Amino acid sequence: MQGLFCARCKSLMPPGTQRCRVCGTGMDGCSVSTQSCLTDTAPRRREGPSLVAESDPTAPYLPYKPRGCQLDIIADIGRALDEGRHIVIESGTGTGKTITSLAAALEHAERTGKKVVYLTRTISQSDQVMRELRAISNIKPVSGIAITGRNKSCPLFRGTEGYENLPPNVLSMMCEERRSRSVKGLAGGCRYFDRVKAELDDIEAHCRSAFPVSEDLDKYCEKLGVCPYEAKKALMRRMGVVIAPYIHILSEDIRSNLMTNLDLADCPEKLLLIIDEAHNLIDAARDQESFRITMAMVDNAIDECSTLRDPSVLTDVKLKDLLVQFRAAIRAVATERLGLNERETVLDDDFIEERLTSKFGISRAELTSCIERTVSIGEARTEILMENGENRISHIQEVGEAMSKWCSSSSRRFVRSMKIDNDGEFLSASCIDPFQISVFLNSLNGAVHMSGTLQPLDQYARVLGLGGNPRFRTYPSPFPPENRSVLYVEDVTTHYREMQRDPSMQQRIERRIAELCNSVEKNTLVFFTSYGNMRAMRPYLERHVMKDLYWEESRNLRKTMDNLTRFRNGRNGVFFSVMGGSVAEGIDFPGDELCFAIIVGIPYPPPTSEQRAMSAMFDSRYGDGKGWLYTSEVPALRKMKQAIGRLIRTESDRGMAVILDSRASRYVRQLDAKPSKDPAGDAALFFRKG
Repeated sequence: MQGLFCARCKSLMPPGTQRCRVCGTGMDGCSVSTQSCLTDTAPRRREGPSLVAESDPTAPYLPYKPRGCQLDIIADIGRALDEGRHIVIESGTGTGKTITSLAAALEHAERTGKKVVYLTRTISQSDQVMRELRAISNIKPVSGIAITGRNKSCPLFRGTEGYENLPPNVLSMMCEERRSRSVKGLAGGCRYFDRVKAELDDIEAHCRSAFPVSEDLDKYCEKLGVCPYEAKKALMRRMGVVIAPYIHILSEDIRSNLMTNLDLADCPEKLLLIIDEAHNLIDAARDQESFRITMAMVDNAIDECSTLRDPSVLTDVKLKDLLVQFRAAIRAVATERLGLNERETVLDDDFIEERLTSKFGISRAELTSCIERTVSIGEARTEILMENGENRISHIQEVGEAMSKWCSSSSRRFVRSMKIDNDGEFLSASCIDPFQISVFLNSLNGAVHMSGTLQPLDQYARVLGLGGNPRFRTYPSPFPPENRSVLYVEDVTTHYREMQRDPSMQQRIERRIAELCNSVEKNTLVFFTSYGNMRAMRPYLERHVMKDLYWEESRNLRKTMDNLTRFRNGRNGVFFSVMGGSVAEGIDFPGDELCFAIIVGIPYPPPTSEQRAMSAMFDSRYGDGKGWLYTSEVPALRKMKQAIGRLIRTESDRGMAVILDSRASRYVRQLDAKPSKDPAGDAALFFRKG
């Protein structure tokens, strides 16, 4: 969701946009080097730092005059990589994480012949890396390319109906079929693929001279009549730095393709990985391995059987019968395991599998064969669909593959459950231990993991399963500490039991929010711990906050972003949001676009079955109490730090945060927070001094 705001009209543009779609102003100057914040004084437009005239032997790939602890960061990363160790870094806002990590990695790669792969969470972050490489090119020869998925770089199918919603595997099959025709010289191939080889040298020269961001490179390729995706795939092995989304490492299949395209399939130790915003990596890895099987998926597969001639998946076992009994087994869970008004039950046994083997009188090995046969039938069906231009995966293949994953997920790495939502029953397999990414990371000869909110660093390394005695380093923000203040109050809390016990608690919180919002004439962000709390307090706040109010609208991204744009255009409004969302973490508010943050409650994750299972796992591995620390306390602290971090993005910014929850007293040291009996008065005084 992270985007850029036009310096002229302040409209929010989608990530990667090069020109404002409202007023036409070029966007390139709106977001430059993160180091630029060290010398930024203008609230609207950041001026880039001055480039050095020549390379400094102490940091040969640093294109700017070093500030603060930047030389220490570069040296620490270099030493860790030289020792073949992972380094886990928390580096405060303004330290220049992007440029320092690149400077250290490129110096190490030059000596060792490694390939640098820089992982980002958003396209706009990859654009930032390309801009830093362009700056480095003024003093050292470097090269880089930002890669994206087919869905963002395929010119052939972009006009196809429903293109935006095509799953990656479907688009891959569509491309493969056209590419195969081109390779064989048959009609109906891909004209963009046909020109890749002829234009590749030209595209490489452009990349090395212009350092285009991903969207600009796509446009350049399309002007040449070339497929951007195939060009990037062919060029990445020639480039010193490859910038890629997380999925290129987290997905086993995509990672395998990436390593092959980099010529590193048999030598992962030659890969030098930089992981930006690393605090997101573990959850992203869990999400990548998690999956669900809905009743709609199964029903669609059963309906699709009518197009076939009732094939068998095993002697005396028909495909349709297998799918019908699979659906019956899911419903049996709801009947036999769910109590009245319950909407979830954990399956700590092989209930589904045993139902199927018992029904058909087969062994587990034979059930596995049935499922493999289901997948094969589905794949054949998919080929027919693709040939007929339907551009989708067979429902039978989809369910067969899901059944296969379900049967292989009966381990302690997953929490398997049956849940009910508004669309009915579904099976859920939630990964709580991302083992696959741990194995891959430990095959590397060191990597850089960095974020502005990563402490406790040993917890990150433990949960990710990093071996080899990783290094841990923290670096403070260079901004003046007196420019930031964090307060908390001791007379309110959003603790569920306390709010249930004291009916007046919500009213006291509402009054606190209104008093704080009305106490200063500054742009203010109010963060709630849930949409439920925000909805409950909205009527009171709309009556008592005497400012322009803007709201994050659940499930309405367009309206939310419109509201955010209008909020940023003003200087005395209030934006109400939810902790952990894109506003709390993914968007910069330079200058006076944001000065005041009110955090309503401590954002502990809700107590789900997955949370309880992870907590028990960590207690077992690391000792009693570690489960709560790792699954609840640490994520809550990181969310609060991310929210507070929105306030100070340049050395001239001043900002205050107030936490409306007495439980914040537990985290005084981590948040550098102080108690206040009159936060509204303290806020007014703080901003008058500024």
